[in-house]
Amino acid sequence: MFWLVLPGMVAVGAAYLVFLLMQARIHVLTANFHAAVAKVENTDRRPGVEELLADLRFERHRFLRRAPSAEGYQTSVIMQERIYFRNIPLTGWMEEELPLGEGELLAPEVCRLPMIPTASIQPVAIPMPQS
Repeated sequence: MFWLVLPGMVAVGAAYLVFLLMQARIHVLTANFHAAVAKVENTDRRPGVEELLADLRFERHRFLRRAPSAEGYQTSVIMQERIYFRNIPLTGWMEEELPLGEGELLAPEVCRLPMIPTASIQPVAIPMPQS
């Protein structure tokens, strides 16, 4: 009886080992295929994104503005920024004004900013209509 069952058990065991080896090989081939596909996709996409980012540029301006006020002159730093794609403006000028106050000492980097003339701007009192 033993001699009749032993060849069948050896055949089933060998078939199971071959099955396990083929499954491991299929997993390795699948992993290599996925890695190759991911590498090709990354190399195809990367230059497009890098070229797009290389074509975007920012244009920034900073300058001082002295405007007459009721107490004297109000000094403020004006920062303007605009985004371009190649030479096409994507946004309008975004302006941020930082008031410095009156009589404050300015930092050396602020003193080097160009001053825009505001001699034509005069404070004007607007009369309120009476009802």
